[in-house]
This record gives sequence, C-alpha cells and structure tokens, in this order.
Amino acid sequence: MGTSARSGVRADVWRRYADFLSSPPHTVVEWHDPETTARGWLVVNSWRGGAAGGGTRMRPGCTRDEVVFLAKAMELKFSISGPAIGGAKAGIDFDPEDPRKREVLRRWFHAILPYLETRYSTAGDLNVDEVREVIPLCSELGVLHPQQGLARGHLGLTGEAMGVRLDAVRQGLGQVVDQELGLPDTRQRVADLITGFGVAVSASRLLERQGGSLEGARVLLEGFGRVGGSAALYLTRWGARVVGIIDIRNALVSQDGLGAHEIEELLRQRTTNRLPPGVLAADKEAAREQFHSVPADICVCAASSGTVDGPAMDRLADQGVQAIISGANRPFASSFPGDTSIDHEADERFAVVADIIANCGTAHAFAYQIELDDPATPAEVFDSVEVTISGALDEAVTRAGSAERGLLGAALESTLERAGGTDDG
Repeated sequence: MGTSARSGVRADVWRRYADFLSSPPHTVVEWHDPETTARGWLVVNSWRGGAAGGGTRMRPGCTRDEVVFLAKAMELKFSISGPAIGGAKAGIDFDPEDPRKREVLRRWFHAILPYLETRYSTAGDLNVDEVREVIPLCSELGVLHPQQGLARGHLGLTGEAMGVRLDAVRQGLGQVVDQELGLPDTRQRVADLITGFGVAVSASRLLERQGGSLEGARVLLEGFGRVGGSAALYLTRWGARVVGIIDIRNALVSQDGLGAHEIEELLRQRTTNRLPPGVLAADKEAAREQFHSVPADICVCAASSGTVDGPAMDRLADQGVQAIISGANRPFASSFPGDTSIDHEADERFAVVADIIANCGTAHAFAYQIELDDPATPAEVFDSVEVTISGALDEAVTRAGSAERGLLGAALESTLERAGGTDDG
C-alpha cells in the first residue's frame, strides 16, 4: 500500500476511534454508598462472548466518564490479550487512604453481586489490591473468585468444573515468584508483577525494532506503584537507567540514572504505592522541576490517566524523549469524551506504545490461566505475556511501516477491527 493510501487509512482510524469512545456503553450501574460519600460505577461496554471484564479502581474524583473510557479501553485490550469478551470497569470515587476503605469496597461488591456471580469478572486496579482486597472480599460474599463471571458467562462452567478452574487461577496467579523474576528476599506474587513486566517488555521490544536496546537507555517514570515499580525493576535489570521518578507527592531525580540495585532498594523501602518517605526531596517543587528537565530517551507513564497534554509533550521533546510507553490506561489528556486530539498529536511526535499493548499483562495472565485446570508456573505466565506483547507490538510496527511514529494509530486500527463485531447479549 502506498504512503498516501496508508495516511488516509490512519486518518480514518482516528475518526473511528472517536466514534467508538463516544458511543454509549451497553450497561451502566451507578451506586451511592449509604454510609459514606462514596460513589461507584460499573460500566460494561459490551457483553461480547457472554461476559465482560475489567478491574476495580478507587480514587478521589473518579468520574463516570473516566470509568466509561476505561471500559472501552478494556474492550480493545481484550482483543490483544484475550479472552474474547467485552470490556468493563468498576470505579469508586473515594479516598483510598480513608480507614473505611475496606467497608466501602465490601458494600460496592455486594451492590454488584449479581454481575460478579454470573458474567462480570474483576481484579485489582488503581489503589485496589487484587490479592489482599478483591479476592477476600469477593469470597466473603460467596463469589468463588473475582473471575467467576468469566468462567460462568464466557466459558459456561458451573459446579465442580468451575471450582476447579477458578482454584487453578487463584493458585497460578497467586504464586510467589523466585528471585530471578521478582525482588530477592520478598514474597512477590505473579499478580503483583505481571503488568509492570509487560510494560518493560514493550519498551524493550520497541527499542529492538528501532535497531537498539535498553542498554544505557535513560528512562523517566511516572508512578512508583505496582505497575511503575515492577516496570522499573525489569527495565533496569535489562540495562536501562531510571533518571527520574515522579508520583503524586514528590519526585526523585538522578542525572547518572538509577540501576537495578538502587531500584531494588527503593522497592524494599516502599510501604505504599509511592516513593518511600526516606528519599523524598525537602523542596518538592524543585524536585518536580528537575524531573521535567533531566535528559531522557523514554517516558514510561505508569501513574494515573490524562497526565500527558500539549505542554507535557513539549517538555518531553525538549528533554530528548523519543518514546512514550503507556503503562497507565490512556496517559493522554482529553477535553471531552471522544476527544482524541492529544493522542493523535502524540502519535505524530513520538513512538507511542499503546496502553492496550503495554498494559495488558494482567488481562493476558488471566486469559492464559483461565483455560487451564492446573496452575501454570510463573515462568509460563511471564513467557506467554512476553510473546503476546511482543507480537502485538510487531504487528503495530508492520502496520505503521515504521517503529518511530504512527504506532498508536496502528494499534488502534488493529484492535478496532478485532473488536468490531461485539455481542451485546
């Protein structure tokens, strides 16, 4: 296909993507907690394949529009990661540091219990932990596992067969990894690390397709939670140097870059999903200014959505950044639902690995394990995630005709084609 024809196809993708984002979701459940100010939304973009899936997040200021977008992102993500089901998301507008958090989560899961029992599968997400919160709270309500809706609605499993399959999921993704995959002398599970691992894989594969490698690459990292922290672990083990980390409170900058040993120490000191208190700068604003000026090659967005707008892209370009790895769901800002202008601009200025590729590690891990009656080994899960993400990125490069620009549009083109025929039964 000639360049002009390909350009026309890509322009059409942005229109189709905007239409996809603007179309109403199939199901929206709105909840108001009777005992606090918490509000929640379960958004199901479609019931494709008899079920829908997506994690549960909690943050102050979470909105219905945010959850709608995330459900749609899950729909596209599943077209890469599997299984062939609809996209969904649960979002709660509440402070996760409030001591009533667990009570709020329990009441939320009780409110959507009919969906959890039959055709909605969930997991952890921003400020909600899969192993420590989602699984035990669902169990308290009689749900065998947060993936029960997938097993019943999509796979048609019931009774003993469903119990066997969900027990394998619980064991497989709850396994403690060895020190080659995780942090030595700690108990890290597959579910704690797999998304960040996928983010690091996507960065490594991108540089390979560009004719380079992670060795010596300078990385800016937004977020140091479960995704950002584990991504930093693997990126530095594979040769990159983290020159800046920023979270909601503070920033840490190293002109020479942090290597694997330094990142491991930060992870050991971390007690929340943020930088450990012992490394925080006394002058927070000065630290943030340094973060936005240190030279870098790659920016890994692993914090909240919407952190990258026009001025942020200008700063990244001035810092020398050539690639943006979308570890967070849609790091690009939007002015209204369906607005894709920042996404489109980023695709023209940087090599952008889409969130539906970089961030699909957990989704694929569940899709891989749910098909097995016995727990997969951690190595098998990690290998499958690597193959899936590398293959999806390779396809985007082929469609774009380049590993330098146009990758985001190419990824959207591919996934919109795959998710086009939804079953909203």
